[in-house]
Amino acid sequence: MKSISVPSNFPRRAEEHRAFVDPTATELRRAETERMASLGTLAAGVAHEINNPLSYVLGSLDLGLRELHGLQQLLQGHPNEELEHVSGAVAALDSAREGAERVRNIVRDLMDFSRATPGDGDAVDVEAILDATIRVAWNEVRHRARLIKRYSGISRVIGDEARLGQVFLNLIMNAAQAIEGDPSVNEITITTRADHGCALIEISDTGGGIRDQDLARIFDPFFTTKVAGAGTGLGLAICRGIMTALGGEISVSSEPGRGSTFSVVLPFASEESPSRGAIVETPPQEQPAPSRILIIDDEPLLGQTLLYAFKGRHDVSICTSGREALSRLETDSCFDLVLCDLMMPDVNGAAVYASVKRDHPELAERFVFMTGGAFTARAREFLSQHPGAQLEKPFNIADIERLLGQFAASAGNSAKAESSAR
Repeated sequence: MKSISVPSNFPRRAEEHRAFVDPTATELRRAETERMASLGTLAAGVAHEINNPLSYVLGSLDLGLRELHGLQQLLQGHPNEELEHVSGAVAALDSAREGAERVRNIVRDLMDFSRATPGDGDAVDVEAILDATIRVAWNEVRHRARLIKRYSGISRVIGDEARLGQVFLNLIMNAAQAIEGDPSVNEITITTRADHGCALIEISDTGGGIRDQDLARIFDPFFTTKVAGAGTGLGLAICRGIMTALGGEISVSSEPGRGSTFSVVLPFASEESPSRGAIVETPPQEQPAPSRILIIDDEPLLGQTLLYAFKGRHDVSICTSGREALSRLETDSCFDLVLCDLMMPDVNGAAVYASVKRDHPELAERFVFMTGGAFTARAREFLSQHPGAQLEKPFNIADIERLLGQFAASAGNSAKAESSAR
């Protein structure tokens, strides 16, 4: 296998790296950056347009499956022909939902590719992030290879837990998917060590390797060596963008037939850097009590889907424009949750929120933005400064239930604190 080494003058920040690049290379890098920025803007716009209808497609499939499962239970013990028809419909909707989920994942890749990546980040434990990522990918790994960890107990690095987890998950999954044959003789090895003043993380596999002609393009957007339908070609491009934003680098060495090694280099954190612990999972919320929900979205079918989803459990009101919502709130503002689209043609979500914050401040805390992708600079800036919750389309019905549970728990805690103060 071809080896990779990190030069002793490896830069600790992306801006320092530019000092080592000749003017011609700098111009090429600038042209590439501009091209990628344009492609990212286009990707964000496409993702936004897909996310809106995809939200009610997924919601409607969920509702259809829920109704059919109920019908299956009712038909137990009835003629087999009736039950077979319902079971066939369930199987068809399951297949449709699987396809819609695949579209959802592709769109999320597009959004990750287009959105701004983090800056310097925090001081994080890279080995703890690797362990958390391995747990997520374990079911894919264990059927393909033995996993070997060679940790050296390296110091904390400058990074972002979620983004680094995304990078490591992509690399570990790619390593697993590159392997065929007997799992007992194949290996995925994860190594961490200090190298020339930086943290070096290597993820190696004994898979099929990458052809020489493909190595130069492996980090290009939409380029993939996987079979048709098995990948979007965005994963490694996203990884490269994340690493560049964090002041690090990602590279690959490979030999066809003998496997590949992806190397991630990150600067160590200084003692002054803020520190965070390992990724933790949030426990599920209890089923919330009946609530009043206001949906503000210019996609009527999304509102109708949520209306049907919560029928008999919550009182749902729908406004199909920001202007209609403002008129409704003048006479009725007693809602437990407001779900508002950000990008609307007449009065956008930011303007609705500003009005709510001014006239109904008690409601502002229960105001949640739904967004299929903020693809304008102004919208991205607004969301980055918004202190409240956000819900990214397409979402599940369960996501809204969790929000209701969180708001209910928050209200209960506030009431207890107020009672104690008295």
